[in-house]
Amino acid sequence: MTASFTVGHSPLFADSSLHQQLRQHGVQLRAISQPDDLQAQPIEVLLLDGALTAQHPLDAWQAGGPTLVGFELADGVLPLPASASETEMLALLGFAAEQYRLRQKTSQLANALHNKDGDLQKLVDVGLALSAEKDLERLLSKILTEGCRLSNSDAASLFLVDKKNAEQPQLIFKLTQNNSLPTRFQEQRMPLTKASIAGYVALTSTELNIADAYAIPSEAPYRFNRSFDMQVGYRTMSLLAIPMLNHRHDVVGVLEFINCQNAAGEPIAFDEVMAASLRALASQAAVAIENRQLLDDISQLFDGFVQASVFAIEQRDPTSSGHSFRVADLCIALAHQLPMAPQPNVRRQAFNDEGLRELRYAALLHDFGKVGVREHVLTKSKKLPEPVVDNLRYRVALAKESLQNQTLKRMLHAYRHQGGLDEELRLQWETELALECDRLDRYLRDILKANEPSVLTEGDFRHLQDIQSEVVRSHDDSLIGLLSDSEFCALAIRRGSLTQEERAEIERHVVHTRDFLKLIPWTPALQRVPEIAAAHHEKLDGSGYPKGLAGDAIPCASRIMTICDIYDALTASDRPYKPAVPVEHALDILQAEVKSGLLDGELVKVFIDSRCYLNPGQSQLLPAPPPSPADAGAGYAHHVCDFEPSCKHPH
Repeated sequence: MTASFTVGHSPLFADSSLHQQLRQHGVQLRAISQPDDLQAQPIEVLLLDGALTAQHPLDAWQAGGPTLVGFELADGVLPLPASASETEMLALLGFAAEQYRLRQKTSQLANALHNKDGDLQKLVDVGLALSAEKDLERLLSKILTEGCRLSNSDAASLFLVDKKNAEQPQLIFKLTQNNSLPTRFQEQRMPLTKASIAGYVALTSTELNIADAYAIPSEAPYRFNRSFDMQVGYRTMSLLAIPMLNHRHDVVGVLEFINCQNAAGEPIAFDEVMAASLRALASQAAVAIENRQLLDDISQLFDGFVQASVFAIEQRDPTSSGHSFRVADLCIALAHQLPMAPQPNVRRQAFNDEGLRELRYAALLHDFGKVGVREHVLTKSKKLPEPVVDNLRYRVALAKESLQNQTLKRMLHAYRHQGGLDEELRLQWETELALECDRLDRYLRDILKANEPSVLTEGDFRHLQDIQSEVVRSHDDSLIGLLSDSEFCALAIRRGSLTQEERAEIERHVVHTRDFLKLIPWTPALQRVPEIAAAHHEKLDGSGYPKGLAGDAIPCASRIMTICDIYDALTASDRPYKPAVPVEHALDILQAEVKSGLLDGELVKVFIDSRCYLNPGQSQLLPAPPPSPADAGAGYAHHVCDFEPSCKHPH
């Protein structure tokens, strides 16, 4: 009978007959004299006798770990009867050794369970960190960092699969980290094939655990690319490549972890426990990446939809094309200046990333309500529609023709009933006809001049009354006024080209904007877009529309938009019906609006001092040409956001 365990004993026990008997049965015997000897060599059973207990107390021997066996009864010591046979002695010592091994196994399992709990907590922490990250680049970097920390790897790489081109899918070498050898990295694209380790894993959804990357069997379809190692003097040993699978089990990318390290920092192979943890990380990473890409795709889709909507809306009024995009660029340019403003009150109103996005969408869509304005009102560039003007021209021509007929009839009557026409009288009648026709032509010119969207003085208004009182004959020979009441009222508009009813309809575009935008299921971060967009015609003193909001009741984003909206309306050079105001003149007008209590003075100061209007973004403001004398007074037109100054500071 042989035994395979180790027994420790005092030096005196080596001279006993029992010592010889145990050795004959294959028991490993080690003489010890103090508890520290238990740490130097593995001992499963300690044969405790009086010599050992005399030197050190019982608890010191118990702390060493082996199972204690003794001839004297004591707590924690297995009794060893003095009368036990040789077989019984071996069985008892074997039982004590088995007890030691069970304790060791229990301790290992407890440690493994504790480590598992730790790894599980790490994975939970990683999952929370990944789900909270919004930026894709930072998300990918965090995946590698957490993976290296979890596996104690020296380096890691991340590859993404791009299958947008189904015929030529690509593998994107997106990111790499190396803790012992930091290097510069540039994103690379390569064909998706099985020739590389990452490509093989991506195409086959197979995990590869390679103990030595330089010793891959020749029959393997993939090879390790040593170029990086050769360039920087690195040695890749162990490598674990894991596919990142989404919920449809499609591979979205590959994680590679390199050179797992032991406690001494030496590279070792990745064991199954470590691989299982990294597998879980890869699964979390795949979900996080796909969610982030999905959110980015949705954001790009929505952004494209918004821009397409703005483009389509502006096609209803091509003369203002680009206005909404320029206003959005100006708003973002001004908002970026708020954190650097000298005024503490302005700095406190600075926007975060979500606030900037909300402002941008509101600015892009601030004229969305134009779709609710009738097109003939929206595009009305004159006071009278062209058919009415044509009718007036016809009316004047008919009146002149009627005067000529009357003159000819008088001449014919003289020839028939008076035997002839005196030459002097004929010249008199022709002169009178010419004067009447000239007067009608002058009236028509005055009507056409009054039809332009300009500012009428009281004298102009009385002149229109004189024209209206002119009576002419119609096609049926009845007497009518040269101007009808409706035509007179339209021409008598003192500012612009719109009647009061039409101007009210134009102003309702902000109400339409709010109502239409409320139909969109905005995310919580963008839910104020309708409110911000609808308030861009509110004024600080409460004189604006549609609600007559005043002061801080107007959102800061709306106050920014009002400034940028007015500036672009003044400086826009793409509107054929009005000249662009020079930049310096436009800034003077903004300051005048501040003095009138209409605009936020602090925001206007930041706008002017920062000169953010010079290069606001993607939309380039064209240089504004100086107004020519012929353009004087032609600054009023139909666009919903055209600026009309208060009477206190006309321009």
